[in-house]
Amino acid sequence: MKSKAKWLLTLLLIISIISMSVACAPSQPASTDTGGEKPVDTGAPDDGKEPVVYFCISHMTNAWAITASESMEAEAKKQGANLTVLEAGQDINAQVSQVEMAVTNGADAIIIEPVSAEGAIAAIKKAEQDGVRVIVYNQNIADPSQATTFVGVSNADMGYMEMKAAIDAIDGKGNVVLLLGPMGSEGQIGRSAGYDKALKEYPDVNVVFQEDAQWTTEEALKLVENWISTGTEINAVVSQNDNMALGAIKAFEDAGIEGVPVYGVDAVDDALKAIKKGRLTGTVDQATAEQSRLAIEVAIKLSKGEAVEKEYLAEPTLIDINNIDNYLTE
Repeated sequence: MKSKAKWLLTLLLIISIISMSVACAPSQPASTDTGGEKPVDTGAPDDGKEPVVYFCISHMTNAWAITASESMEAEAKKQGANLTVLEAGQDINAQVSQVEMAVTNGADAIIIEPVSAEGAIAAIKKAEQDGVRVIVYNQNIADPSQATTFVGVSNADMGYMEMKAAIDAIDGKGNVVLLLGPMGSEGQIGRSAGYDKALKEYPDVNVVFQEDAQWTTEEALKLVENWISTGTEINAVVSQNDNMALGAIKAFEDAGIEGVPVYGVDAVDDALKAIKKGRLTGTVDQATAEQSRLAIEVAIKLSKGEAVEKEYLAEPTLIDINNIDNYLTE
């Protein structure tokens, strides 16, 4: 009996110890796992986020630049991009700083219409090295390989088209004067190259004056007034944009001179109206709105990591009295 009692006592002791251990064990929280996979943070951007795009434009001093800026803003809104426009005032140092600021502010892509074909290269190269894709717009840089892509027109083709029209207007002989854009800009370089190509084909056409008029009507007016005052015969004016061409027209009108063909580039509204009225002979349309559409489209593709072409070119068109009604909306 003693042995049996001792065994029962031991068993009760063991049961008591086990019960105390269970009671003192810390409680566990209920599981919330529903059996699905846990989300993984990939660091990928929200699909609904608009790409951040900066448009660094060389200036806003004439109708073409305003058209470029406004059409770029319209396309950004239409296609879904967050666009900031920065104007350099024809100051390459200011434009370099603006490109650097765009990179610092987290731009997904930069569209640049460069002040200088050479001067913008270093800033573009640095932006690309920092991982921001750069689209050169309208006026290319001296070394296009430094940017991801170019969207614009061939300035050389436009220059050739414009000069050829002017030469045809004077029957292949006579004196022409040239109103140039800012020296060193790709618009000036490319269009001048087109002029030279056409002039080589017509040895009886002489360039008697050429000068930088800074894309402005006021500078062109002063220059042409001075050229007229020399008494030199001027048979045609070839201007690298419409604003300068309009300045030339005013100089001739103020001097009472009629019948001198004047050509420009850009197809801005005032130029189209002047063609309709017989004041301006012609202009080359560089399809600015189409360039802006392409630039925003390419910027969005780049922000998504999509491949793009190295170059996108819009087609220029010569506008004169024969087709003006196809372009003038008023």
